[in-house]
Amino acid sequence: MNLITRKLNSLKRRLISKSINNYESPKLDFVDNLIEEINFTLSNSKISEAWRNYCNEIISCFRNGDPSEFLRFPKMTGTVHPNQFGLSFQYLNYIFSSDKFTAAIQNALTESPVGNPFLDPSYPLSSPLLVQHGYHLIRLLEYTNIDVLHLQEIVEFGGGYGSFFRLLKNLGYTNKYFIYDLPVMCAIQKFYLKNVFLPCPNTETLSNLKWLSGAASNVSDNVINLDESLFMATWSLSECP
Repeated sequence: MNLITRKLNSLKRRLISKSINNYESPKLDFVDNLIEEINFTLSNSKISEAWRNYCNEIISCFRNGDPSEFLRFPKMTGTVHPNQFGLSFQYLNYIFSSDKFTAAIQNALTESPVGNPFLDPSYPLSSPLLVQHGYHLIRLLEYTNIDVLHLQEIVEFGGGYGSFFRLLKNLGYTNKYFIYDLPVMCAIQKFYLKNVFLPCPNTETLSNLKWLSGAASNVSDNVINLDESLFMATWSLSECP
């Protein structure tokens, strides 16, 4: 494929992205709870200046912006929900051609409208981030041959805004799940996942999910280290000092 063709295809995907991402998202609950949790985080004198600024900007966005579009807030698009779909076509080709791909995984790749996520021009039912998560899941299944739904325990190090947990829950995972993250990120994950799951009368609650923060000992004090368990991280480990 020559340079002109690649540029034309890139332009086409961007135009499609602009078109499909203009939709109305549902109104969200639990905004006051989120702000209260972030304010509690700010009361901790040990928080770094960078994260203090991040917390204040998130609060400002929720108070002055539209909470129903929180995934479009600059602090979210610049960190946990970027509109980067350049590799989506390759990811999708890999996913759909894998022996581990199932109808259940395809259904779970359908994005929720909560937060007004960016939709992927290569697969408008999903978002670039969720497509990437689907790719990570397929690679995990191929390289380990584990049955994710029968794992007794999953520990996710750095949970973004809760998208990967949502993916596995929609696949039917109901056993113990821990997200270890910074307090402000845990607050955002709670806000997102409550809005996704709790308003649905026929959906189980988030009782199998527990959030952990602070010292690493908080993980060892809570995680049982069962035989069939999984520790997972995508970009979070490489971002640690």
